Amino acid sequence: MRIEELCREVVNAKLEAGYLESNVWTGYSEFYSPLISFCRNCGEEEFSPEIIARYREYSYERMERGEIKEHRYRAIMAGVRQLVEFNETGKLYWEAQAKESKFPVSEYYSGLLEQFLKSEQFHKNTRGDVIWVSKRYFSWLMAEGFETLDGVGVVQIQKYLCECHDHLKETSIHNILLYLKKLYRFLKDSGYSDHDYKELLSMKICRESKVLPAAAPEDVNAVLNVLDMGTVTGRRDYAIILLGWVMGLRAVDIIRLKLTDIDWKKGEVRVLQRKTSVPVILPLTKDVGEALQEYILNWRPKCDYQEIFLRARPPFRPFKDAVCIGDQYDVYCYRAGIKRMPFDGKGFHSLRRAVGKNMITSGVSVNTVSQVLGHTAMNSAKKYISLDAKNLKECALDFNGIEVSR
Repeated sequence: MRIEELCREVVNAKLEAGYLESNVWTGYSEFYSPLISFCRNCGEEEFSPEIIARYREYSYERMERGEIKEHRYRAIMAGVRQLVEFNETGKLYWEAQAKESKFPVSEYYSGLLEQFLKSEQFHKNTRGDVIWVSKRYFSWLMAEGFETLDGVGVVQIQKYLCECHDHLKETSIHNILLYLKKLYRFLKDSGYSDHDYKELLSMKICRESKVLPAAAPEDVNAVLNVLDMGTVTGRRDYAIILLGWVMGLRAVDIIRLKLTDIDWKKGEVRVLQRKTSVPVILPLTKDVGEALQEYILNWRPKCDYQEIFLRARPPFRPFKDAVCIGDQYDVYCYRAGIKRMPFDGKGFHSLRRAVGKNMITSGVSVNTVSQVLGHTAMNSAKKYISLDAKNLKECALDFNGIEVSR
């Protein structure tokens, strides 16, 4: 197919998806027209991997010479990826490009990792950590001159753990020990190692445990007051915030809520939690129900997706990651004048902690709090006791019988 025809088909696909015509043609003039001109100057009119590779190299050289900025170069590469994707599949998925691992490993170690991942059913939430731990360790072995596991033993593992201790936090070291133990158990069972080094990798790590704050009512009200309720975004985010503030749902569960998860007759919301895979059924309160009803009936974009919450701009589709909800909440905090610090615990998840705290301070048992929030272990709900400052003061001992001196 001729490159110019392919570019126009991509433009038509974007228009059909609901993109503003002005934005589409602006993108055409900024990204596709220069590509078409480059190909003509090279005497090429047909789309091919070779001409795309040459254009990528040409664009990179322009960035190196300072003719274009890095963000401009990345935008050009995104446009090129869309062309390649459309040429191969006939569709545009608008998927973000996955970041490459900072720990490259050889084909030998990649094969070991692939076998390791297939040997055990890792939860989606932990699979990324398993890959990170394994690649980090394998990359370190390669840097130490071990192209295979031959000769790797206690001395090397101890040296690696010592270097991790010098550069990583306790939580990361805990994960490294946990997944290295699983890795070496697999390596021994598969015949790649004579030992599983269970004793060495079973050392206890004391991890720092912070008591993060719960959202304050005045802060939540300030955030709700800055929402523009005359827009799709405002109506959508109002319902999202109430689901966190009133019902204590995690962001990752909110973005996965489907239209069929709400039983309007019984007044219930059914949630299969992503983190724990534990299903919970929660009562649909009046304020949350009204917010959801208003968004679904009057503001939600018309499309075939079953997920309740969609992008406010085309292409209209569900959120891919819960991070976007946290980021948007941070924006509202800034607009509301709420002072924030990095890792201050005042993000979207603080709404869930507020629900736990409010139930504890109201005298609800820890067991009930655990069930409402869908915890797999009751100990997970005990942390909310630490947020009950009023009742904790009653547990404090006085100084009777204790000599106080300066």
